Amino acid sequence: MVTDSSANNNYTLRLSTDSSEDRDYNNNIIQTSDQNPSSKKTNSTNKRRTSRSQQSGLVFSVSRVENHLRNGRYAPRISPKAAVFLAGVLEYLVADILELAGDMTFIGKRKRVTPRDITLAIKNDHELAKLCPNVTIPEGGVQPYIHEVLLNKKPRRRTRRVRFDETSFSNKNKSTTPDYDTDDSDVQME
Repeated sequence: MVTDSSANNNYTLRLSTDSSEDRDYNNNIIQTSDQNPSSKKTNSTNKRRTSRSQQSGLVFSVSRVENHLRNGRYAPRISPKAAVFLAGVLEYLVADILELAGDMTFIGKRKRVTPRDITLAIKNDHELAKLCPNVTIPEGGVQPYIHEVLLNKKPRRRTRRVRFDETSFSNKNKSTTPDYDTDDSDVQME
């Protein structure tokens, strides 16, 4: 095959005269375990190892959860599947709490999730509040609540502003003052 010198070097292909050699897409020779006698791995284990977290599709480390289970001595025997299940449950809870805390941060028009946001997220969600009723988060504060008795049930009545003029005040006084000059026969004085 003839390669064009003006063509991009990534797309050039060199053919090997020996057809028994395996090559990748960059035309590099792939070594097998037969060619390298110092390699102790067999063909089946030559593949890249995947962790249990990758196999189960989790972000939380399954091995770390299993180590904590074993070091905590919660049971004399622990199944490997128990660590996978517990890591999945923990990942779900953390994702749920962080989603709700992120919503609280967005409502507060801020960019950082604070312990206050996490506390409000837990207390405002019914299921999470039932899961951890006695949890205290440092710097989290308390849920805002005002008892109904302390709230005013009736709206406050506005008082009417009375304007006092001298004329209106003097007219009112004249009409309400008693007349002592009149003859009151019913009144007896001692």
